[in-house]
Amino acid sequence: MHVEMTAFDRRDLQGVAIVYPAFIVLSLIAYLGLTISFDFPDILRRDATEILAAFSAHEVAVRSFYYVFALAHLVLAAGVLIAHRALRQGDGPWLLVATAGGVLYGIAQTAGFLRWPLLVPVFSEAINQPDLSPQARELALLTLSAFHQYAGVAIGENLSFWGMCAWLVGTGIALMQIGRRSFGYLWIGTGCMVGAYTFEQLGGPFASLAPLLLISHGMAYGLLLALSWSFAKTRADRPTFAPVGRLASLLIALFCALLILHGVWP
Repeated sequence: MHVEMTAFDRRDLQGVAIVYPAFIVLSLIAYLGLTISFDFPDILRRDATEILAAFSAHEVAVRSFYYVFALAHLVLAAGVLIAHRALRQGDGPWLLVATAGGVLYGIAQTAGFLRWPLLVPVFSEAINQPDLSPQARELALLTLSAFHQYAGVAIGENLSFWGMCAWLVGTGIALMQIGRRSFGYLWIGTGCMVGAYTFEQLGGPFASLAPLLLISHGMAYGLLLALSWSFAKTRADRPTFAPVGRLASLLIALFCALLILHGVWP
């Protein structure tokens, strides 16, 4: 189905072409900053005592970078809403699923990240009090561990990644409906990888799915860059979206290769 674009459509395309790369830049700044200052993401698999010690050692940097992470995913949620308008040529139930999933992903990730600058400092200050009894300290650490499981795993990973899966798959189907079949299949395949990764929490044989986290996110970031490039190159006098192009394809390949290598050989 081909529909001629209006000036308002063009503003939607330009908005996506700006917002999605902004999300990627903010996310990479936060990710690299936490990797350097907080041993992220490996620190999240350690016990609460080690996590708090690492947090206290670089509290200002850790809190700042988690705020950047939270801001990045609010930007993404806004980008998903703009993309819904830009892709309305392929409007239908799957585009609604994509938009709902993308907003859920952005909000759930934001909620999970904000526990670090808002909640963890409270526990850190309480646990480091010299007159705190061993029983009270143990109870505080247990409470913090339980909250990490809820906010970090249940909300920050499972709930948000289910939303991400719906967003990627739904966007892929919407792209196929406007004639971008190969590009759509890449979005759907990446969404399926995200969905498969959520089973990693079950442990046992599912633990081998761990590399899918960075692989699927690398793919997703590359696809966002490609979509942004396509929207940026689309003109108002064209009836269809511009193809991804060689430069965007090269960026996807390089970006994904780096994150895939990091995911397999951290």
